Amino acid sequence: MRISTRSRYGLRAMVEISRQGGAPLSCESIAEREGLSKKYLDRILSSLRRASLIESYRGQGGGYSLARPPEQISLNEVVAVLEEGLSIMPCVEDSGSCSRSESCSTRDVWRSVVSAVDEALAGITLADISGCGDQSIGG
Repeated sequence: MRISTRSRYGLRAMVEISRQGGAPLSCESIAEREGLSKKYLDRILSSLRRASLIESYRGQGGGYSLARPPEQISLNEVVAVLEEGLSIMPCVEDSGSCSRSESCSTRDVWRSVVSAVDEALAGITLADISGCGDQSIGG
């Protein structure tokens, strides 16, 4: 299992936004602070906005802010939006993807792994990591 660049960048952006204490932060500022492509970050932020994790504001002084307090946004919410699921094997999400799904002796193992990762990410909020550097979320 590998967390994509999209999720890593999205988490870094969410941490930057959470550090603003509610004041909007522009995509340009986030991209500059984090050394990210503005164009790529803009697509990530659009996904997070559509998922109602962030809000956007137009005009001078506009940008992005969290839709809820950082204590109420878990990392699994962010990753779930940006990864579109954390399944490491197709059969975990869709038993019809493999003819052996129902009799497979390892399917339950993969489901347990996905569940453990999801549970770990659910137990960490943006507030928990907003004071940490990039190393806390995979740089």
